[in-house]
Amino acid sequence: MFGGSQPYGNNTNDGRLFRDPTNVVASFCPPNADGTGTLVSVGSSGIRRTTAGQWAYPSFTNRCLWNRDLTNAAWTKTNVTATLNQTGANGSNNAATLLAATGANGTVTQAITLASGQVVLSLDIKRVSGSGNIDLTVDGGASWTTITGLTTSYQLKYITQAAVTNPTVGIRIVTSGDSVAVDFVHLITPANSMNIPKQERVATTSSTVLNSQSRPSADIADAAPNTLITIARGPHGFYWQGRSERGNGAGLITGATNLFCSVIANNAVTYAVGGGTAQSADNAFKVGLNQVNKVAGFQSGGTVKLCVNGGAVVSASGATNDAAMDHWDLSTNGAGSRSIYGVTEAFKMGANATFTDAELIAMTT
Repeated sequence: MFGGSQPYGNNTNDGRLFRDPTNVVASFCPPNADGTGTLVSVGSSGIRRTTAGQWAYPSFTNRCLWNRDLTNAAWTKTNVTATLNQTGANGSNNAATLLAATGANGTVTQAITLASGQVVLSLDIKRVSGSGNIDLTVDGGASWTTITGLTTSYQLKYITQAAVTNPTVGIRIVTSGDSVAVDFVHLITPANSMNIPKQERVATTSSTVLNSQSRPSADIADAAPNTLITIARGPHGFYWQGRSERGNGAGLITGATNLFCSVIANNAVTYAVGGGTAQSADNAFKVGLNQVNKVAGFQSGGTVKLCVNGGAVVSASGATNDAAMDHWDLSTNGAGSRSIYGVTEAFKMGANATFTDAELIAMTT
């Protein structure tokens, strides 16, 4: 395997292993791979990663304005007092909003102009006082959903609803005197039939913000030595480890032409190089940020081999080198349609690397 430089905080074309052509907005991401912990500030260029690994979700626009400061007039308060005095989900002082009910069924709402479609409303929220119901709406209160499992620590909570036109999002505190701290309210239009929020948060004020995806790309057009694209064009072995909220459709490796490692229907995994495609058993890939996946394989002499999470090693013939491939992406693709919706914890690739079946099983167990 080949080691190399992957600096934080910039996207300089200096021969590093991956560059990120799409991450152009500062964000806040979890430090832990299961999505927990005080959010970490990540800059507006370079691969979006924390100590957990590299975070991968598609690009979405956050339609909620002033999503940390609910004292702003963009939010309508009824029987609720809003105060910007809470420690934020990222640990910053006076960054999140205290919502305290001064009467029963106090509400905080924001009207948003948006064409009809599926929406996801999410927020980081924790209890400050009381134990009554806290509800969410995206249709102006025509329906409310009670949040479950609230504690005195921030958690990402969300609801989703189809066919909503011009949503009015809202929070309802049912019991007078109860209070909650709220941070990073998001309203997005989801994609890829994945009606969940991004783990990557962005802050808004007076304008919506496009929360761009992070796309680690190995591109032949970048500065030498072009290590990973050169390796992937010939015989190679790889190891991928990560967690994904998505099964079918997730792309662990996405080449521009004929190199793909993908999760397909029934959560099987395929590894395709040219005309050779090895496919794991169904349900080999585990879904959820609390589930670690380990995938390893190699391509050599026209044969591809693949092992997923210590399962049976599968192989196929007909593999051919993709010598003209100009780039490949890790854990997503350019459009985000193959995003894993999760975190890549480790990735390795080596030229001419091969493994015995026993080694593949040991690597992925």
